[in-house]
Amino acid sequence: MYGEYERVLSGSANRILSMAEKEQSHRISTENTALAASVNDSKLGQRFGFALAILCLGGGVYLAVNEHTAVAIALVCASAIGLVNRFLNNRASR
Repeated sequence: MYGEYERVLSGSANRILSMAEKEQSHRISTENTALAASVNDSKLGQRFGFALAILCLGGGVYLAVNEHTAVAIALVCASAIGLVNRFLNNRASR
């Protein structure tokens, strides 16, 4: 098949293979960039989730110390339920 290209235009088979190699290299580079961005997004989400969980737990402790027990329990329970739900959904999606 490539012989026909060479017969019509000298060096065309080499150009076709070079073009395919460049396309493959570009595709690999694009996929690596997308994967790195996905990993960074995941790490950032984990950090924000951890910060939010600590903030909610700290707020719950503060409210409990200042005799707002019902609100403190609601805040801590809602945070815990949200974290457990997120953890379980993340495991199920894999």
